[in-house]
Amino acid sequence: MLPLKTFLLLILITLCSAQMSYAQNPTIRYSSIIYFFPDTQVNQIEISQQLSFFTQAQSLPKNTSKPLAILSLVNDFNTYFPVPKHSYLSYFGRGIAKKSAQDIQDTKQALVVDIAFPREQALTANKAMVHFLHKVANTYPGLIWDSETRELFSPNKWHEQRISPWQDTYPEVSQHNIIHAYKSGTGVRAITLGMAKFGLPDIVINNFSWSLNRSMGNLINLTAQTLLEAPTALNGNRVSINIDKLKNLPFKQTLLASLKENANTKTELEIKDAQWEEGDPDNHLIEILFSHAQGNSLSEQQESLLSHLYGREDSISYVKHNRHILEASARAKKKLNNLAKAFNAGLAPGEFIQVKAPFTTPDGANEWMWVEILSWQGNNIRGILKNEPYHIPNLKSGSEVLVKQIRFSITFAATQIESLKEMKRAH
Repeated sequence: MLPLKTFLLLILITLCSAQMSYAQNPTIRYSSIIYFFPDTQVNQIEISQQLSFFTQAQSLPKNTSKPLAILSLVNDFNTYFPVPKHSYLSYFGRGIAKKSAQDIQDTKQALVVDIAFPREQALTANKAMVHFLHKVANTYPGLIWDSETRELFSPNKWHEQRISPWQDTYPEVSQHNIIHAYKSGTGVRAITLGMAKFGLPDIVINNFSWSLNRSMGNLINLTAQTLLEAPTALNGNRVSINIDKLKNLPFKQTLLASLKENANTKTELEIKDAQWEEGDPDNHLIEILFSHAQGNSLSEQQESLLSHLYGREDSISYVKHNRHILEASARAKKKLNNLAKAFNAGLAPGEFIQVKAPFTTPDGANEWMWVEILSWQGNNIRGILKNEPYHIPNLKSGSEVLVKQIRFSITFAATQIESLKEMKRAH
């Protein structure tokens, strides 16, 4: 792990560094900061007395057999530990009121906490540090910076997200990391930040469409939870997933309640070392692959694996195009040119447009299905089929298709920003 100064420079100016293999490092290291509000009187001796479980140290060795912590009360931190700007906090501030976000810009003191502990004590050490940071920030008061997830928390939000849900041995790890999803090339890339705090690799999924954002986020969170609870599930290039064996009950119950009737609840994920990109965490990265799933293309394989694990619900309705349907269709068609302009001008991160288009069945009828648009050039649209066909054997959900704008019946624009906190990549 890089020293805190170098790490924060990495965050702020996105310096490149090589990955570290988590499997080769028996010691976990990371840093946190508490920025105190202006005019707060801080007593470092009192703060030191509140630290439990960790032994205070003057320096951190490369490896340690016990949890160690360095507490540094600093006054000149603008060079190495600058307070996140107000614009940054609009995306990555958690539970911070507008006035607090403004006031913290004038802070004069910060507590820098550097810690190191053995990997086998990750759960106990993290829980102790989560409580310590909250107690200090709530007492003096201040805001808590998580240098791994790059978020700034109010004490109340920190307690709500990091402390209250952690009632048993295993926390819900998604409450302690974050997923960044952003456009990369022709698809979307999602990556976790924060798994290093538990001595685990951060997780990457590449090249999916925005409409799968929530599902891919669920898959990443399920994989992360599995690795936290059962590190042996990671065996070579495979991760064994079994929802029924999850130990964190709230996470497990929420997941089970969301499954469709034909869900399988378990699967084998294929993984490989992920390629590090600018802005990625300084941690070992693994990428979830889909090449072992059924399908002739990556998008078909992604849909197939997600449907196998979580189930899916597709229904078919047989309708005649009466006057009301034709009138609704005509109204929708009037919006197509504006939708095309909006699409080609560039949608916001997390936004996507789907259209309902007809596909000819073997008996000459039409089966209308949703298509997520990938490109829109005049009357020609290339997209991904979002339904499982009932009467067209050579197509399947996830197939890439070409359709004509003139044949559309209904248009539909959808935004799914809330599920993964999607936004443009912040460097």
